[in-house]
Amino acid sequence: MLRLLTQREAALALSLSTRSMERMRCEGGGPKYVRLSRGRIAYREEDLREWIARRVVGSTSQLLHAV
Repeated sequence: MLRLLTQREAALALSLSTRSMERMRCEGGGPKYVRLSRGRIAYREEDLREWIARRVVGSTSQLLHAV
């Protein structure tokens, strides 16, 4: 069975605050999420891993070109 993480669990896994997770959902740029119901959000572990992988850089000059 697929395990879904709560917003709090996902935030802890990413070392972010729950407010940061909420902001990223509104503004974009955060990991994909699952809307289970009107007020219930969950995250798949694979989407968190993918989000992290897209942010791996080798130097600060890569950050300038990514924007």
